[in-house]
Amino acid sequence: MSDSSPDTGQHCANSAGLPVATAQLRWVCCLLLLAALLRVIAAVAIDQHCRHVGRQFLVEGDANGYWALGEAIAAGADYAIHTPPRRILRTPGFPLLLAASIRVFGHSILMASLLLAMVGTVVCLQVYLLTRRLAGPLPALAALALAAISPLQIASSVQILSEGWFTCWVLASLLTLEPLLRAEPPQRKLHLLLQALTAGLATGAGILVRPGWILWPALATPLLLLFHRGPKGQRILLAGLLCLGSWLVLLPWAIRNHQVSGLWIHTSLWSGPSLYDGLNPQATGASDMRFLDEESLYTRFSEAEVNELYKRRALDFVLQNPQRTTELAITKSARFLSPVLNAQGLSNVALNACLLSWYLFLVILTVRGLFSGCLPAVATLLLFLPFLQFLLVHMVFVGSVRYRLPVEMPLTAVAACGMVGMWQRRSGRWRS
Repeated sequence: MSDSSPDTGQHCANSAGLPVATAQLRWVCCLLLLAALLRVIAAVAIDQHCRHVGRQFLVEGDANGYWALGEAIAAGADYAIHTPPRRILRTPGFPLLLAASIRVFGHSILMASLLLAMVGTVVCLQVYLLTRRLAGPLPALAALALAAISPLQIASSVQILSEGWFTCWVLASLLTLEPLLRAEPPQRKLHLLLQALTAGLATGAGILVRPGWILWPALATPLLLLFHRGPKGQRILLAGLLCLGSWLVLLPWAIRNHQVSGLWIHTSLWSGPSLYDGLNPQATGASDMRFLDEESLYTRFSEAEVNELYKRRALDFVLQNPQRTTELAITKSARFLSPVLNAQGLSNVALNACLLSWYLFLVILTVRGLFSGCLPAVATLLLFLPFLQFLLVHMVFVGSVRYRLPVEMPLTAVAACGMVGMWQRRSGRWRS
């Protein structure tokens, strides 16, 4: 990553004679306030809608499970849901946040949503900081504006689902990894080692929220080996520390799982049913977990046994139905990339038209940003890898727009470069 990013804040002044850096700070504050306001409004509106229709959550299912686990943590009860109890069903990253809300604000779903609204605002700040590092202050402001007003990001960030909290840790992983890839004079070795360890800790926290992030160290390692400017031994050491940091975060959870099951499980025992959800004779690419209730395997087998059984069934389906597996992968990718909502009952013509317009706008800006010359190749790779990782993962499991949203946020930096490039060409200005 280059240090030659735009730095208009050092050379320009606005019409009032104030330094651009001061003016930009005001813009940042205003946009963050706007982001917070829009998310608070969304949280209140969703809460009122759920009360009106007699529902606890806008998206039932996962939200109920997360909330029950959060209540269990807050009460100091057994970390388990369902009957018979499943104790390693979900990693605790998101329930821990809900438990904190419950301990402080009581069993108020609205207050938890407002807490998530603040997390969503922090995410917007993270987008600004990441874009400023990679492309400079003007694209950073554009990225902040895009993140602040993105309709799906606003709506998803305040629901009792893990996407908003996970987005925060995805961006934290990128923010802590980026300095290790930057081309700049040699730094003190201790500083680099601590930076790599911090990147690993952020990655581990993300895995505890969404286990699919466990593949990120495998992608970050070659980035460090290829693009870090230090000697080979140092690159290997930094990659090792990143992986070590991730494992250290997962270790307490793995120890707990060993205590309750006798098995060293670093993520969860949900991957088998989730995999079979996407790879079975009735699979459509969407999630449909009714087979769990119909077969009632948890009444006859342990959690680990059920997990392995469903994994074997999914693998057998793939081996026996390669053509159908390919068709499902295409369907899942289409659902993942869909410009409109997949979930039944959550969309209408007007909403879909709005979302489609926004999506096409972002795609156009992102394509222009790729060819703007504003981002070095390694920066572009850093921003796109999480998106590609989750696209491939959900071509295997099930596909949905909600799984795309966390890894879509880093691409806001690319779209912002496209927006600034368009504006600068039209105004006849180009600063680099």
